[in-house]
Order: sequence, then structure tokens, then C-alpha cells
Amino acid sequence: MAAEPVPSPALSSVERAYEFLRRMAIEFEIKPGERLNEGEIAGLLKMSRAPVREAMNRLVSEDLLTVVPNQGFSCRRLSASEIVSLFEVRADLEAAAVSRIPQAELARGVAELAALSAALRRDVKKAAMETLVDRDEAFHLHLAGLSGNLERVAMLKTINARIRFVRRINLEDPPRMKRALEEHQEIVDSLKAGNLPEAAQRVRRHLSLSAADAAAFVNQALTRIYATTVA
Repeated sequence: MAAEPVPSPALSSVERAYEFLRRMAIEFEIKPGERLNEGEIAGLLKMSRAPVREAMNRLVSEDLLTVVPNQGFSCRRLSASEIVSLFEVRADLEAAAVSRIPQAELARGVAELAALSAALRRDVKKAAMETLVDRDEAFHLHLAGLSGNLERVAMLKTINARIRFVRRINLEDPPRMKRALEEHQEIVDSLKAGNLPEAAQRVRRHLSLSAADAAAFVNQALTRIYATTVA
């Protein structure tokens, strides 16, 4: 279990428990398949079990935790086939968003998207990887939001949480990061030209993930997750 969290008085007990457990689940500070002890977490957060259980149920609905009747809650497992499926859905959602950007929003949206891309390129050699992943995610969420469909953006946020650990491993590889930045610029260029079909196609290509790459990323992820245990 992680170190005791800093209290956040502005948040309700459920929200505090949710934010604490969500971060741990996204970053796999809870090992895949590891069971969660409600009483231990409640004690750590200095609250009753009820809000902890409510937060856990919320995370189950987001597929960050799993629950088995009479066995309790545990962290989700890492699966290469699931990662491939999530990347496919992510590509479907983002490509659909790009193809539906209203012409009236295109110029403003592209300018903001270009600024996000430039900030990521500028800081790629000096910012922490967590910051770079945040900025990469911001680029994609802004891109998806240009169509005006907030439900699509909400779905993408849920998917991003489930694949964040693997995405970070992907972006830690300098050649892959370089290629990602180049592909971001290609997407921006297509949008600047007003070519939405081409931009959507480039989004799909940018977000494609082979089964072999997914398996390699999952293996790297598991090695990292369990490295502290081995040490």
C-alpha cells in the first residue's frame, strides 16, 4: 500500500477515496490481480469503509478494479488482447471525432491543437515523462473535443486511464516518441488544409497497435510493476 495520502478537505470522503485508489490503479501501485483490503484503506484514509466501498464500485464501473462476489475487490489484470482492443476503440472514437469537426470550429481548433503539439515538442527533452504523457493525452482529448461531442471525450478519458501505464512505456522509447511527434504534426497539417478524411486516416494510423507490440509493452509493464517486489 502507498504512503499515507495528504488529506483534501474540499473533497468528500468518497471523492478522496476515489482519487486515491484511481491513481494507484492507473499506475499499478496495486499489483494486477491483487486484492484490496477495505479496512486497511479506510484506516489509511481515516474514514469508514462505506465511502471506500462506494469508490471501489465506481472504479469497477470504469474497469480499473474488478469485483468477485464473496471475494472482494482487486486490481485489473494486464492483457495484451485487451490493450489492442482498447487502442482500436480509441482510434475509432478519435477518427470519428475528427471527421465531424464543424468547419466553423476548424481554424480555432487547429491553432490550439498546434500549440499543444509545439509545447510537447519543446519540452520533450526536459520534462518528466509523466508531464509528457499528460501533454500527449491533452493533445488527443482536445482533438476529440473539436467535434463538440463531450460524451465521446468522456469515453476516451476512461480508456486513457486503462491504457496509461502502457502508453507511458511506449513514449519512453525515444524513436517512438519522435515518431509520435511527427505524426501529431501530420494530423495538424491535414486539419490546416481542411482535409478531414486525411486527418482521420492519419489518426487511425497514429493510434494503430499490433498484437506483437501490445504483448511487448505488457511484458515491459509487468517487469516494471513487479521490479520493486523482486528488489
